[in-house]
Amino acid sequence: MAEPKFLAENMLGSFLACLETARKFANALIDGTALWKSVDDVAVEQIAGGLRSARPLNSFKSVLLPARELVARYGEGEQKDPLQEAADSTVALVGVRGCGCRALAYLDAVMLNEPPESFYRVRRENTIVISVDCAEAAPTCFCDLLGGNAYPEELFDVNLSPVESGYVAAAGSKKGSELLEKNQRLFSEATPAHLEQMRQMRQETAEQLRQQNREYTFPEDFQEDLPQSVEGMFWRYELSGCVQCGGCTAVCPTCYCFLLYDGERAPGAYERVRAWDSCQFSGYAVMAGPPGATKPDPRREHMSKFQHRFAHKFWYDLVNWGVLGCVGCGRCGQTCPGAIDLRRVLSEVKKERVEHG
Repeated sequence: MAEPKFLAENMLGSFLACLETARKFANALIDGTALWKSVDDVAVEQIAGGLRSARPLNSFKSVLLPARELVARYGEGEQKDPLQEAADSTVALVGVRGCGCRALAYLDAVMLNEPPESFYRVRRENTIVISVDCAEAAPTCFCDLLGGNAYPEELFDVNLSPVESGYVAAAGSKKGSELLEKNQRLFSEATPAHLEQMRQMRQETAEQLRQQNREYTFPEDFQEDLPQSVEGMFWRYELSGCVQCGGCTAVCPTCYCFLLYDGERAPGAYERVRAWDSCQFSGYAVMAGPPGATKPDPRREHMSKFQHRFAHKFWYDLVNWGVLGCVGCGRCGQTCPGAIDLRRVLSEVKKERVEHG
């Protein structure tokens, strides 16, 4: 890849303008909160603030896996192909963090496994990923406890590292190299001082993570420890805070559960829609059954649904894909009205195994 470049702060707007995609989304600082927003709805100053703040409260997941999307049309009348419509749209994501790039790696492993999920595949192929280093960590972030770093290491086209008066820009793909080369007028050479500022910022964010997570200790082998700890009494204590709102799975960048439903769009014309579901909802996993009878549900108990979320991310995903289903972004802990902190739960799993293993 080409040598790192320097993008001055006053050239950020021009860089965003050179991203030739139908839709652009970026981190933006709105009233003190970082959020993913359409570039058209925010000022470049808000985007600059978002790129220098902790990771956004929401994730980019809704761009690649919309909360509600049309997947089929059938019946009478003219039928446009929803998959072709998805394939015709191009997207730029500006501000994907290190945890976000790891979430992309996870979604790619799941969604692009043969046979690939068609809608995700075409959107992924048509997405430019502009990542960014975390200049600070959110209080619930714990990527370091899972072996991650607060800066992207893979699956980005261009990475921006915030430094004084601008950003160090580095290409991470052929697409990214071509983007920097095509718009080289916007950049200057990154100086040794810029690179030292980048190194120092990464070191400071890593130290912040170490300090805020120093009281937590995770199992050394989730695949071994978690299955043997699912009966621990500590689960009931944690369960007491869960109200089954589904907030944790909605903000999670790797949760992908969905349901399908059909509806009549016009007389004789029908649509099939895919919508987000949550393993924490009371109706999740309920199956069809005889009228008037209790519907079969392999996870009827609230406890079973609660434990399933942890088992999926830290046990089943290791078995099925060889990777964890959690990237340590900490959004679930920040969103949970019951103050359920995944760091605390996993540390209790470790304690349970030490005391009763």
